[in-house]
Amino acid sequence: MTTLYVTESGSFIKRKGGHVIVGRNHEVLFEVPFESIDDVTVFDSVHISSSLLTDFISNGIPVTWLSGYGKYFGTLINTNTVDIHKHQRQFTIRGDKEFCLTLSKKLINAKINNQLTILRRYERNLVDDSVMMSINNICHIRKNIHKAVSIEELMGYEGIISRLYFEGLGKIVPSEFAFTKRSKQPPLDPFNAMLGLGYSMLFNEIMAGVINAGLHPFVGCMHSIKGGHPALVSDLIEEWRAPVIDSLVLNLVKRNMIDVDEDFQYSGEGCYLNGEGRKLFLSAYNKKIKSMNQYMDRGQTFRESIFSQCKAYASTIMNIDLERYTPLEIR
Repeated sequence: MTTLYVTESGSFIKRKGGHVIVGRNHEVLFEVPFESIDDVTVFDSVHISSSLLTDFISNGIPVTWLSGYGKYFGTLINTNTVDIHKHQRQFTIRGDKEFCLTLSKKLINAKINNQLTILRRYERNLVDDSVMMSINNICHIRKNIHKAVSIEELMGYEGIISRLYFEGLGKIVPSEFAFTKRSKQPPLDPFNAMLGLGYSMLFNEIMAGVINAGLHPFVGCMHSIKGGHPALVSDLIEEWRAPVIDSLVLNLVKRNMIDVDEDFQYSGEGCYLNGEGRKLFLSAYNKKIKSMNQYMDRGQTFRESIFSQCKAYASTIMNIDLERYTPLEIR
């Protein structure tokens, strides 16, 4: 199956017979068989014919819009998968503080484990002990996770650990990609620019998986409910950040697959991937998300594993059985 990315502002997407055509300025850039398309992601201002949108919806092909800088705007998807009984259970479960706290601890523990694994992989080859100090500090604070008596306290510890983790990452990368902290809106450096776009793409994967599982994306157990915030997607993305995006970005910079001068641009106060850099990054992301996930015993790609985890979450809350959800932990 094909993930269709359209990154050029002013492009058009239309259907001609059994093919989807992508073009710009009256010129056809490429075409792909409609039946081979798995999902569509468009950047900037792209025109899609209304008839093609209808075809995408009817065939369960999600269409996602991102800004040129990777900000997630939304996803158009078939709602036939909506399960109102699961939605009802999601709201009910939020009232079970012990259940939500225990599940949240499982998610955060997995996230921290994955962050530590990433740091340890690269720390072995460093000449100083600065990253080991970050690892030791994370391990020290991690001991408090199981003692947390509220989600607010849990998220406080998670925030401290995340800051330590990104400080450690900043010491691992080549000097031209070095950074001191995670910056989001806007990203202040090339490494954060790639993380931001990567997390937006991953967010889109989780969103599709959540909706496919019949769940309500705005009702989770850990992140608070507020307007415009898909809380469940924010919950379920945590275990996947380091294994999918952080490892991908580290691989790109460590293997000199992306150029700090040629593939980025500065706009206002932020740093972003330019057109060529974005194409390079999306190609690498697509390869990663479709690669086999060797950490789960299912013989699935990372994308398939994400969908499976969303279904496992649905089963967990419907059966009120925490043993049904085992977060991804890399080794």
